Amino acid sequence: MHPIHGTISLMKIQLETIPVWDGIKSNSECYICDLMAEAQHDAISFYLGSSVMNPETRVRVNEHGFCYKHFQMLVAANKSQGVALMADTYLAMTRVKFERSFNELLEAKSPRLTKKAIEHFSEDLDKREAGCLICTSMQNRLKRYYYTTAYLWGEDTEFREAFSESKGFCLHHFQGLLQQSKEALSASVQLEFVRALTQLELANLDRIAKDVYWMTQKYKSENMDKPWNGCEDAHKRCTNKITGRNRVIDPLH
Repeated sequence: MHPIHGTISLMKIQLETIPVWDGIKSNSECYICDLMAEAQHDAISFYLGSSVMNPETRVRVNEHGFCYKHFQMLVAANKSQGVALMADTYLAMTRVKFERSFNELLEAKSPRLTKKAIEHFSEDLDKREAGCLICTSMQNRLKRYYYTTAYLWGEDTEFREAFSESKGFCLHHFQGLLQQSKEALSASVQLEFVRALTQLELANLDRIAKDVYWMTQKYKSENMDKPWNGCEDAHKRCTNKITGRNRVIDPLH
């Protein structure tokens, strides 16, 4: 079977076969959520490590910075010196980028000019907070995980079997796999993959639905002495299935 969309696609995207194989065997509700948790941890560790002294890294941080969530995670890691070094030069660059907006706000002499100045500051702030380095790193990893999953399904019968016995994905990573599968598979094989993926997802949504329903019934007095049947955490698994535990906020296109 040769499902590859084209040799260029394979050259552009590095396969992540080992983590994806480990993930499919993990019996997780969504192994891509698990892999993204690792990707986030790796990225946070990178920017709190010795890389903070690397001029190239500092230039990238000064230019792009981090989103609110990841700045807070960096601070929460209690590596204050590294965060202070990054914050110092990031703030200095921010002042440079906002100089025009601040001057407009100070110099506005009419309601119309004030309105424009406020709009310009809002535009500058939106631009400044876009392109978080950790989100970008996670997006790149996520795309490779999607691609590798579809690629292995098309190439490896053993993986296809393990895939069919897995617990599927959260709805958001299910969506990502649907969207990205065209990059790894020919049109005809993608058709097969989408059908198999959807069948897998529906079967596992049914399983979760039964589990969480039994959890609701278990709290009734007539069911107090009946077994949980493994549904003690059904509410957590259900919400994770719906929302995902580790999502990249910006969608991949």
